[in-house]
Amino acid sequence: MAILDIITVPHPVLKQRARPLRPDEFGPALAQRLSDMAETMYAAPGVGLAAPQVGDSLRYVVIDPSEGDERGRGLTKMVNPVIEERTRENQIYGETCLSVPGLEVDVKRSLGVRVSWQDPLDGARQEAWFEGYDAIVIQHELDHLEGEVILNKVSAFRRSRYLKRLLQER
Repeated sequence: MAILDIITVPHPVLKQRARPLRPDEFGPALAQRLSDMAETMYAAPGVGLAAPQVGDSLRYVVIDPSEGDERGRGLTKMVNPVIEERTRENQIYGETCLSVPGLEVDVKRSLGVRVSWQDPLDGARQEAWFEGYDAIVIQHELDHLEGEVILNKVSAFRRSRYLKRLLQER
């Protein structure tokens, strides 16, 4: 396994809509890439990581919202994930992002989501319902597949100030 470089704003790959994977792209190489992403996520440390964050404009993510000794037991690897259903009830949560370091943004998200995806090895269809914090993590990571980051959810003034500060630090 390998630790991958995490791309940060304003890198252009973070603004692109990721493309779905084709049937011929599933298999051991893809499964290994998601394992590398999981290792990168844990090392960061984070609770989710999307392919665009490691430079791949493709539709796959890893998530593990569990904490402490439970880390690793809640790992889910999703290829071509789609939110199939969401609750009308919402929650607001202060989100951070590995690709937008040092910024926390209050984001309104659905309280629960039903997500379908494919397994990276064989493309088998999976489906699960996520609630609370798990639902927040899923929605955040799926935003990345649409070219959205939390920086897009703040005012133009706050975004400009953040980017200016980020460039000065580099």
